Amino acid sequence: MMCSGKSRSRPVSRLSKQQQRRIVAQRENRLAAQEAENIATVVCHLGYHLVLEREGVLFAADWRRQSGDVVCNDQVLVKWASERAVVEAVLPRHHVFCKWQGRGCKAVAANLEQLLMVIAPEPVWQESLVDRHLIAAQQAGIATAILVNKLNLLDEAEKAELRQRLEPYVALGVPVFYASVADGIVPPELQQWLQGRQSILCGQSGVGKSSLIRALKPDVDVWVQAISDVTGHGRHTTTNLRRYPLDEVSALIDTPGVRGLGLSHLDHDEILRGFPDIAEYVVQCRFADCDHRTGVGCAVLAALEQGDIYAARYHSFLQLLDERT
Repeated sequence: MMCSGKSRSRPVSRLSKQQQRRIVAQRENRLAAQEAENIATVVCHLGYHLVLEREGVLFAADWRRQSGDVVCNDQVLVKWASERAVVEAVLPRHHVFCKWQGRGCKAVAANLEQLLMVIAPEPVWQESLVDRHLIAAQQAGIATAILVNKLNLLDEAEKAELRQRLEPYVALGVPVFYASVADGIVPPELQQWLQGRQSILCGQSGVGKSSLIRALKPDVDVWVQAISDVTGHGRHTTTNLRRYPLDEVSALIDTPGVRGLGLSHLDHDEILRGFPDIAEYVVQCRFADCDHRTGVGCAVLAALEQGDIYAARYHSFLQLLDERT
């Protein structure tokens, strides 16, 4: 029997959650199709002003607080008013890299696929900083790799010592690349790892992130000058995140040099998931509230004494637990 659609006496059935999700998805798809020509990517964020890119063209845009926070690599909906672009909305994000800043968790960049941690013999690097970025990447749901730059500064004995320090990450399955990118040579394996991906570059100041970008993007000066022309602020070093497209589907998001990375927003279980090499022993501890420092029957301490847990990783683990809010 066909429904005429005119009956008012029959109760209206509620939509299931699956039906509701389908309707929302269809609405978002229609919106995306209608507004595709007005969607742009955030290249960099300068206070209330943005540099956006669409189909290789850079342009400035204003940002309004009511539109929500905007971060590098966001996809945004743009409207034009008096020949000036204004961001109307931020499209739904995925894989957001975050850190603790001030009194809360702050998004740093969005729509990422992987993180490349760049370290070098100079400035001296610390395992704790590497560990923090690996955990933040895991929270964002993105892959990680480590690039050891300035390898030319080390002799053979120092290279062996460096590789030994990196053993914990190799054991975790983290790809480790070695290079001296100031020579303009990027390992083919690293180029392949970056191909077709949105990658965020992290590391201390002076490790060679800019040299890496220059080696991968020979026309980087043209791109930087184009950004300067749009902003009118002139050329300057990286004090804000900045997106560098390598091709139509690949991009590098360069970050300012860091000395630390706050992760106080993570709870105990989230921290533990970032240390799978330690987590397997935590569940073996005799007491559920073991502090893994002095507890009797602590499987973590036993594994540490036996050399089954790397000391640097253990200290990073305890430090993060102590910083929880």
